[in-house]
Amino acid sequence: MKRIIFVLLFLINVFYSGAQKKIKFSTQNYVGFLAGSSDNDLQLQTINGISFKRWFTGIGTGIDWYLRRSVPVFISAERGFQIDQKKNIYFSTAAGVNFPWKDSGYDNDWNWYSTSKTEPGLYLNAGVGYKINIGKQDDAVLLQLGFSNKFYKEKVSNSYPCLVAPCPVTTESYNYNLRAVSVKLGYGF
Repeated sequence: MKRIIFVLLFLINVFYSGAQKKIKFSTQNYVGFLAGSSDNDLQLQTINGISFKRWFTGIGTGIDWYLRRSVPVFISAERGFQIDQKKNIYFSTAAGVNFPWKDSGYDNDWNWYSTSKTEPGLYLNAGVGYKINIGKQDDAVLLQLGFSNKFYKEKVSNSYPCLVAPCPVTTESYNYNLRAVSVKLGYGF
């Protein structure tokens, strides 16, 4: 087992030292608009990672207000194609976990006692973008059109008043599958 770990560390060191000059830190920050059948809302995202030649991969997070506010945490991968000296198109994809933002309270139409419990779900995103480099550095303006899909579950328990305890409690489960088209404008370096 020690030999395997030593060989893996040796190989990582060899490949990393050879690619050290080509790998660099990169970040992308977006403000976006989501439009779907349920709602139209905003999203903010930041993705930080490494770029190597035409590839970019990183870890991202943000705030998504589509229907219910949530915080996606995801891994993103992107492949760019140069069409001009300062212009690129790129294809990106992301997958991760969508954490619902806990609301301060839960409103019930009948004003009975209610509790809500949410569970995280899957987050998926895919898109095609246009990147325009500005300046002499790797700074760029990013425009992306894509598709966003977030999942999560919610259980709502209602307790209705009664004259003799224990009062009946009803529990309803909801599985959300929220799909939307996204348009994002960003800045990256």
